[in-house]
Amino acid sequence: MNMNKAYRRSRQSGFSMVELMIALVLGLIVISAVFNTYVGSTRSSRFSQGLQQMQENGRYGISTLQRGIRLAGYAPDGDLEPFDIAASGPERFVVRMTALYDCNGQATAPVGGIAQNTYALDTVNDTITCTGNIGNTAMPIVEGVEAMAMLWGIDSDGDEIPEQYIPYSATIDANEVVAMRVAILVSSGDAIRSRRGEEKHVLFDQEVTTDDKIARNVFTNTVMLRNR
Repeated sequence: MNMNKAYRRSRQSGFSMVELMIALVLGLIVISAVFNTYVGSTRSSRFSQGLQQMQENGRYGISTLQRGIRLAGYAPDGDLEPFDIAASGPERFVVRMTALYDCNGQATAPVGGIAQNTYALDTVNDTITCTGNIGNTAMPIVEGVEAMAMLWGIDSDGDEIPEQYIPYSATIDANEVVAMRVAILVSSGDAIRSRRGEEKHVLFDQEVTTDDKIARNVFTNTVMLRNR
């Protein structure tokens, strides 16, 4: 009887040290593979979301500016100067039109039904804002914009076709402006790239240099004024 118990005890041996070490190594390999897959999936998801947001902001920004520019000079009852050149600048333009409300939603009846909307770049918050002529409140309309540039299409011979596109100048004749080219530099907001790198972004006559992990893209459009 005692011999059988001794025999059973001899057969009930545990793992050896080598076996335990092999099991630990295999476990670490599996955990490392799972962790790397998770990190890669998270990085890929963050990169895709950042690019998607950048594309959406860029398309929306260009579309918003396009709608505002096309309405410049709209006046059913007569001629209206489409832009306030004196109040415009290299990173801002002021559109004038006949409308019930300005871009802030304020009624224009107190100023004869003329809406004067100022589209400008807010470099502090990386947004494009619109300020109406009633409430004078700068309302953010496009996010993630780090730079904005415009070229004014000038028609000097009255054929409604621009002979040249020029940067802003206080001497521009608003009545000769028949088109506008707009460029915006839109970023992903967060650092979504694995490595930083120096890039140069060209917005017409401007050049913006960056060196970080943030993705950026330039969106441009040429808008012809409908009310000329």
